[in-house]
Amino acid sequence: MGSFLFLGSLFRAEMRCQEALQVLGLQGWKNAMEILRIAEDSLKTVHDELKSGDHYKLTRGSYLFVEGEICYRAGNTPKALKVLVHSLEIAEELLKSHTSTTRCLNAIGNCYNKLGNVTQALKFYKRALEMRKELSGSNNHLDLPLFKGQVGTVYEGQKQYDKAIECYQEALELSKELKRSGILRLALFHRNIANVYAWQKEFKKAYKSAMPGYEIRKDILGNHPHTARSAFQLGLICSSLEEFDEAEDFLAEAWSIEKSLGNANHSEVRDRIVQSYEDILRGNSRKEFQKEALEFYLRIWEEEKEFSYANRAIIDEINARLSTSGDRKMIKKYNTEALRFYEMAWNSPDLQELPQNQREDILQTILYLSKTLREKELHKKYQIEAFAFYEKQWKEQTAITTQDKKDILYTLKDLAKKLGEEVKGEKYKTLYEVRMVINLSNVKKATLCLPRGKYFSTATKNERMQTKAQTKTRKHSDPKACACVGTVSFASL
Repeated sequence: MGSFLFLGSLFRAEMRCQEALQVLGLQGWKNAMEILRIAEDSLKTVHDELKSGDHYKLTRGSYLFVEGEICYRAGNTPKALKVLVHSLEIAEELLKSHTSTTRCLNAIGNCYNKLGNVTQALKFYKRALEMRKELSGSNNHLDLPLFKGQVGTVYEGQKQYDKAIECYQEALELSKELKRSGILRLALFHRNIANVYAWQKEFKKAYKSAMPGYEIRKDILGNHPHTARSAFQLGLICSSLEEFDEAEDFLAEAWSIEKSLGNANHSEVRDRIVQSYEDILRGNSRKEFQKEALEFYLRIWEEEKEFSYANRAIIDEINARLSTSGDRKMIKKYNTEALRFYEMAWNSPDLQELPQNQREDILQTILYLSKTLREKELHKKYQIEAFAFYEKQWKEQTAITTQDKKDILYTLKDLAKKLGEEVKGEKYKTLYEVRMVINLSNVKKATLCLPRGKYFSTATKNERMQTKAQTKTRKHSDPKACACVGTVSFASL
């Protein structure tokens, strides 16, 4: 009887994992996580002595895979990577070469790609692709076009556009041949091909490729993050073709879809949709939209009760849009909420493995906000944190440029002075002066080759990063700070 109960618990957990994966694609990560928690509850009912068995381990591996996919969608890529690696270990131990193993390899590749480690991303994408080929004995499997397309995303990111197009075209044709891979996959490959053509400024070809993807998604998915993304892509392409009326129509549609989507189920380009649509509007239409956009961000911020690093864009947008409102009470309220949010991000165990530049951005945002809000004790606390952060960077000197070294030394000298660290202040002052002598010597050698004014900056890394943090609150107040619609970035359309 006990074994039946054991297997029943595992079956229920597995079914909930698969349900959560389906919900993730349709309703977003928050609803998916609620279902995954039910799977977790089922796993908890299994007695400890049975947890060493293969059946439990495999179900646990499925749970970790879905948890990783949810964390990835929620913006917590370091945690996603961690749990997916654990899931892969289980799959490789018990399943060896298997469809589940290939999908886990692909998901890990996505994490590395998001974290900017394209070498590792390509490694895992290719492992997934080769394992899938070996398992199938041919190209006849529904995952093969996807895995081939994933390799193309890395080439696109590296600006190897010919290689990217080749991968995407091969994935598209293979998907058409298989038919079983689903018409939505065709939409993905059409969109990716259009993206590369847009990078190459071949906008007519981009339009021709993007339209089928948009139509497929609109017909099958309706109001969905992917549909919004395709409408947005077409809006930017039309703008680059100077078809501004059509561009406005597509951007308006993308915005309309975003407004209709539920909590934690917005597209990856949500903020770019808002900004691009705002840029193309004029006069009263633009002013009315700016009010509507602020209300939109305020609503989704209030709906987000759980901490998610992905929500940083929401609170940044709110503060940027409030900065010129003159409503001091509202500005203080949301600056305070932003400060607490970034404190949680800085101290979150899951976010300790973020790339250094992202950790630095979090830290400098805290310093800027604590200074703005005149929270002196908190500001000093994070000055100490900043000193430790830059001192560690200086000691490790991992993948930093000559300019970075100079910036770090200047910042350490500056922070040491502010914190009353006289000994360390003298140490870093001396090191900085030595570095300046070396740099000045190099600059003199190169001066004859440079236009006037192209000398190194003496602004501290700390000052430049805080300027960046301050810019977050100003970008909607200055029309010149907004990207021109006609010169657009097509990254991650």
